[in-house]
Amino acid sequence: MRLRISLLCLFTTLLILPGCTSLDSTLKESKRLYHTYLNRPTSLDISEPVVLEDSERGLVQRMMAVDEELTRLEKALDAFATPPDGEGAQNLLRRFPWLSGIAMVAADGTLGASIPSVPLKQLDYTPLLELIPKALPRDLRSFVQDTPLGPEIVLARPFLQEDQLQALLVASFDFRALLPFVSSPGDLIVRSPDVLIWSGDAMYDETPLAKIDWTTHLKEHSHGEISNENGSMLWVARYIGGKPLIFATKAR
Repeated sequence: MRLRISLLCLFTTLLILPGCTSLDSTLKESKRLYHTYLNRPTSLDISEPVVLEDSERGLVQRMMAVDEELTRLEKALDAFATPPDGEGAQNLLRRFPWLSGIAMVAADGTLGASIPSVPLKQLDYTPLLELIPKALPRDLRSFVQDTPLGPEIVLARPFLQEDQLQALLVASFDFRALLPFVSSPGDLIVRSPDVLIWSGDAMYDETPLAKIDWTTHLKEHSHGEISNENGSMLWVARYIGGKPLIFATKAR
């Protein structure tokens, strides 16, 4: 219960942002936003009252449980000091049954051991070899790959020797496996800058989100409201492994 309360307080003061000094001007736009992606604070100052509009509250409610699951996974991967053995990998899958699988990937991007041994989706792991600007070599890495069976979100924990990548512990999942944690999943849209992950009940091409160049837009914005002739949508970027996932819902 304490975790859920703390997350509610967190979301009423922020919708998760990347820790980057280039976003200082963005952070100043709203007292509802608070830096937490890197250097996560041990306590939050919630002395100043915050009033959320209905659409903001709706986005918070739809994101909260998903954010908790993603945060738990991030912490679990980051806690490995060495690559896990088979039992350790199985334990991770038991903790997070919504994962598609676990794999060890070599420093050249080739797949090693995996659970299941034959993954349902054929993934290209080479994007994990690209170090995100301003990230540390050991920081979690991620990417989203579109496949014939649907988009897959891939999150990896690098293992290094003298700052040289030796292997990656990779956890992947289909966002649809997280829908049981979402209230009113039909009202939620999720995408990366390049891949539409979940469109809910919306005709995505008719939404104001469809006309946005998200790679460019995220350089200046971390949240906002976008409108067209079909209505308005409230959105926020939640970063995982240094890469953004955009969550959006209709503004009421």
